[in-house]
Amino acid sequence: MENRQQIDEINESTQGAESVSGRPRRFGRGIYDKTDTPIRLLDGFIAGIIIIIVIMVAVFAIFGGFTVSFNTSGGTEIASQKLRYGNYVKEPEEPVRQGYTFAGWYYEGHENETWDFSVGTVGGDLELIARWEPAKVTVKFDADGGQMPAGMESIQVTYQETYGELPVPQKEGCQFAGWMYSGGEITAESTVMMPGEHVLTALWE
Repeated sequence: MENRQQIDEINESTQGAESVSGRPRRFGRGIYDKTDTPIRLLDGFIAGIIIIIVIMVAVFAIFGGFTVSFNTSGGTEIASQKLRYGNYVKEPEEPVRQGYTFAGWYYEGHENETWDFSVGTVGGDLELIARWEPAKVTVKFDADGGQMPAGMESIQVTYQETYGELPVPQKEGCQFAGWMYSGGEITAESTVMMPGEHVLTALWE
């Protein structure tokens, strides 16, 4: 009887403490040992956040995406593309730039590499930059009654570089005085400013 009385007193003491504190019974604390928030409430909150994130990712994947832009560096404009994560970039038509030959695309930090559209995928916003090489230009000669050296009726030069060695024609009774183009003298040291084929005319004295 004495032991039963002691157990009843302990139970009454515990119930009294809960009543005085006014705190509701909890489901347990687990990893939330330092908080009074019920585990089930916290678990539900975390699950809700995860669901929201998943929905946002799905909506972004369906209606959003990343922008791939093309910097043609002075060439004709290329429309940007809106692609999802992991998609391949669609290879656009080659841009055109007067005096230059298109040599592929690269992106910042990879100037010595060329973007491969068969393997390159989207992982974020991307800017592809056009690589250009100075074009080869055909130069023809008008000897103005003179005779050109054999096989020197035309030469290939590079845009924005010097002409280099130029042929010397012959004309009976005249002294060759150089080559002219559009009213200006053209020498081996002159820079090629015409982006396309052009004709140099002989000047005689």
